[in-house]
Amino acid sequence: MLKLTTIKTAIITELGKIKNLLAKTAEYSLPNSVEWARQEWQLALKEMNYMDGDLSEYVIYKINAAERRYMALLAQARKEGVTAWAPIPAYLPDQGDCPGDETGSVKSTSLCSS
Repeated sequence: MLKLTTIKTAIITELGKIKNLLAKTAEYSLPNSVEWARQEWQLALKEMNYMDGDLSEYVIYKINAAERRYMALLAQARKEGVTAWAPIPAYLPDQGDCPGDETGSVKSTSLCSS
């Protein structure tokens, strides 16, 4: 009985955190969904520490479902080109950065034009 009370307290605490996140961002966006799915997966993993023998199958099911949802959203984000940070701009050196005409030098590459 004590384990169930502990699980209930942990779940209520984590649900409160998730509700606060949802309240901050009312509109749907893929990065937010990925983050929520990650947090849901972590919460399910934490529940493993507090599970009772009767709840073991449910907790394992919940972990697997949360992990698959997270992985599916990550795959969708990759497919759409969504990243966690802005892409790094390509480095294009100035003409002064290119050394002489030696074979194999930087000037002989496509980055430096003659």
